[in-house]
Amino acid sequence: MKMNLKKILLALAASLLGACLFAVSPVSSHYTEEKLKDIGYIRQAKNKDLELYYNKENAAFAVRVVKSGYVWYSSPIDWENDEKASGFTKNALPSILSIRAKDKNGSFRPANSYVNVVKRKGLKTKKIQNGIRLNHNFKREGIYIPVDITIDGDSLLISVPISEITEDEESTSELKLLDFEVAPYFGATESSENGFLFVPDGSGAIINFNNNKSEAVYKQYVYGRDKSVIPVRKTTVEEEVALPVFGMSREGAGYIGIIEDSTARGVINAETSGQVTNYNAASASCILRDFDSFTFRERTGTPRDIKVFEKTEFINMQETFSVRYLFLNEEENNVAGMANEYRNYLQKNGKMTTEKNKDEPAMVINFIGTSIKKKPIAGIPMNVDVKFTTFEKAKETIEVLQEKGVDNFVVKYDGWIKGGILGKYPSTPNASNSLGGDRELKKFIEWLNEQGIPFYAGADFVNLYDTDLDHMKELTVNHAVNRSPVKVPDYRMSTYTDEKTSDDYPYYIMRATNVAECYKKFMKALDKKYPDIGIAPDSVATVVGSDFGKKGTSRTQAAEILRGLLEESSSTRNIMLSRPFEYALPYTTYITDVPTKSSMYDIENYSVPFYQMVVRGYIPFSNLPANRNTSIEDYKLKLIETGSDISYLWIADKENDARDSRMQWYINVYRNDWIEEAADLYNEVTKVNSKIKGASIKSYTVDGDKRTTVYSNGVTVSVDYKTQTYSVTKGSSK
Repeated sequence: MKMNLKKILLALAASLLGACLFAVSPVSSHYTEEKLKDIGYIRQAKNKDLELYYNKENAAFAVRVVKSGYVWYSSPIDWENDEKASGFTKNALPSILSIRAKDKNGSFRPANSYVNVVKRKGLKTKKIQNGIRLNHNFKREGIYIPVDITIDGDSLLISVPISEITEDEESTSELKLLDFEVAPYFGATESSENGFLFVPDGSGAIINFNNNKSEAVYKQYVYGRDKSVIPVRKTTVEEEVALPVFGMSREGAGYIGIIEDSTARGVINAETSGQVTNYNAASASCILRDFDSFTFRERTGTPRDIKVFEKTEFINMQETFSVRYLFLNEEENNVAGMANEYRNYLQKNGKMTTEKNKDEPAMVINFIGTSIKKKPIAGIPMNVDVKFTTFEKAKETIEVLQEKGVDNFVVKYDGWIKGGILGKYPSTPNASNSLGGDRELKKFIEWLNEQGIPFYAGADFVNLYDTDLDHMKELTVNHAVNRSPVKVPDYRMSTYTDEKTSDDYPYYIMRATNVAECYKKFMKALDKKYPDIGIAPDSVATVVGSDFGKKGTSRTQAAEILRGLLEESSSTRNIMLSRPFEYALPYTTYITDVPTKSSMYDIENYSVPFYQMVVRGYIPFSNLPANRNTSIEDYKLKLIETGSDISYLWIADKENDARDSRMQWYINVYRNDWIEEAADLYNEVTKVNSKIKGASIKSYTVDGDKRTTVYSNGVTVSVDYKTQTYSVTKGSSK
């Protein structure tokens, strides 16, 4: 009886001790090595910035920031007390891996490492340089996944060598791994804390902790959805993730996570307390095998959707999926600090220029030269070139603006090749005869050079709008999971389904290997004819799709091929790109069409100009064109808020011919409607932006409708979208 009482008292004491250790988050987040050891965390690696610990009993790890003593845990230390989560969701809280596989019937089979590996004695650890390897053996599923946890300087690196993942061919489960999520609840915060999650949706978005705004969690593909996976229905217009980075700002600490290897396979996730658990968390997932849905009709005529899955052998994938965590000090623990830390990372790794941009503010004019339209020729509908802006009219436009006080330009010209924009594939750099031909183009370029105006020739090398003998869809375009050529449809606004009418304008995505062949041939000819002009191959930086054919190209390989093309071109000429993805940033001279908002998902609280914060002061950029915005006053304030150049997309003639053609989405682009407003806008905005040339964004705050941007040279810009006013003050740059 005495022994039983003693055991009860000891158990009660241990329980109280555990409550003291785990219940108070601020205390447990600033542990010393001794205190971490007391709760089962043993140090595995150390450098001057970080210490890595591992808890063998619950298979969790922790990272201690040496300077502050702050500790980040791989899983919430009191996850078992979460009353919101249950079942699979609750078991994800202490897991290092969450996976999803498919069975032979195509049904999804999710699993978490805590239950399916740790509890079933399937985890083995191995000491490696600067950290530890966690070998996860999902015995019941027949799947083995190694995870390396290491510290590298001031960052934590979580890596999965994809080629070392194995599947048991003799397993009765016959499961095939589709994707996995690493450390889904790393650094997760309880509902009692204040703070926010950052996601790179469009320009960027903030998700406040515990916001109770939506039941749907945030989940978005890096670089957008694979262009070779076509949705049957498209119900929303969404911005894309151009930068593979996410972040968390909590009380006293923060981090940014960066997907740095196999980025094109990445998915960024975020959730707030009350959705599926009582925690706020952000993480990254990796797609290993993609799938698509196809519809067919049974004999009865009933339509049926089936899933077709990508066939991939991991041993052939010489890739590693890695997520790097950089920890923020108190001064950096905000959205501007995240952007600056991310930019520093890019520059340190050669992924972005380190040279300051000292250019004066400019007006970017994107001219559209020609495009095709179906017109009756002898009673037969034929594709004909429609000239929207000749080279002479482009020169005339600039001269008119110069007379009105606009003194700095950047010119981009789309549709200057025969067949025009959204027409024939750019096989040769021959200027369209309808615009004046090569002779008039050369005269225009010479005049621009005399004026000191940079010129960029636009060309779309990835999207195939018209097939021909040199670009047959069966041989040159990406194939879907079912091995058929991928056709990107128009979607009917009333039903959200693809048009499938005589007036729709579908197109194809060229294979990356074919893009490379055509691009190099084109550039070789361009070097001979126009060696000094810039190039604007937008789609090379923004359209990344897999080729699921027998000898196809993975999305990661496609991104690498496209990156290599830009790298090669950047050694001889300037490159302008429209909202380029991260892999294209090192080669970009000028960025256009930077988004000014996020997709505005229900879970998001508000948009932030994170993309602009990253490039500001180093790469000149313009936001979306003024004439593609619904409010010119809001557009002006956004230019001033972010230090962006003004941009317009224009045609000089035949504005009515844009209707009922592939140009039908290019509304409000007639030059004459905008000339006066453009000059006035330039003259007003330039007075502000000339004060911040070469300056980066030091801080950024949001207060209702007010936005305040502080630049590194001490200039503070405040805008109020409710009153449509702004103010500019000069302070200290310290």
